[in-house]
Amino acid sequence: MSKPIILMVDDQKIVCNLVSSMLKDTYEVLTFTEGKDALRHLQGNHADLVLLDYDMPVMTGYEALMEIRGNKNTADVPVIFLTGVTNQRMEQEMLERGANAYICKPIDFNLLRQKIGQHLKNP
Repeated sequence: MSKPIILMVDDQKIVCNLVSSMLKDTYEVLTFTEGKDALRHLQGNHADLVLLDYDMPVMTGYEALMEIRGNKNTADVPVIFLTGVTNQRMEQEMLERGANAYICKPIDFNLLRQKIGQHLKNP
């Protein structure tokens, strides 16, 4: 049986590598440092879940979320924000706009695994 596919999108490569190494035993993790690249990948490929940083230089996590939710092929893919933006108003807004969860950095990997499991059909 193949592992569920997670797209990790963060402009800091070290964060992508850290998350990938922590999850690779259970999930296939594909990393992207720009939202546009992740969206391009999603156009022709399946993903079970997206982990998304909010504060990125080319395309914000909010813009990427809106693109994901606005496309009929990706609208139902769970999106979890994994970000250093620790603003409760921002968190509430992202959840209202379609994010499935919002986790602040530094990363609590137990919480991250729990949230991923809640939102995947076959964790």
